[in-house]
Amino acid sequence: MPSPRSMPAAAQRPPQGSDEKLVVTTVAIFLVAALIVAFGGYKYLQHWQQDQEQSRAERQTYQRYNDYLKSTQDTAPKSPEKEAPAEAAASAQPSMSERLMNHSAVTPGPGFNSPGVQQTGVTIIDAMDLAQASAKPRNP
Repeated sequence: MPSPRSMPAAAQRPPQGSDEKLVVTTVAIFLVAALIVAFGGYKYLQHWQQDQEQSRAERQTYQRYNDYLKSTQDTAPKSPEKEAPAEAAASAQPSMSERLMNHSAVTPGPGFNSPGVQQTGVTIIDAMDLAQASAKPRNP
């Protein structure tokens, strides 16, 4: 093998353009990597925003439900003097659960004794009865 001194000068130098190709390749790799990182960051940000919106919607739903529960529960304790007239009036009328159980359109299920369910049921059957009563005169 010939020694490097015996080789011509053109053979000892790397071909021209190798440095330029190396720079272009490095820049291209950097740009592709930056594009991949930017796309990944964009997708992560999208996913994060969706999670935030979903969490916000869930918090609002829970807050509305808690507000509903608070509005349907009696928070003031009843005194014994006030209960006596209310009990006398209640004995003259059937209770909400009795009214519901006596109605043909009602079938009790799980949650029947939950707060607000019976009151809502009575409101619904009253509306149904009113609608049926108002529809009867129209149909001879």
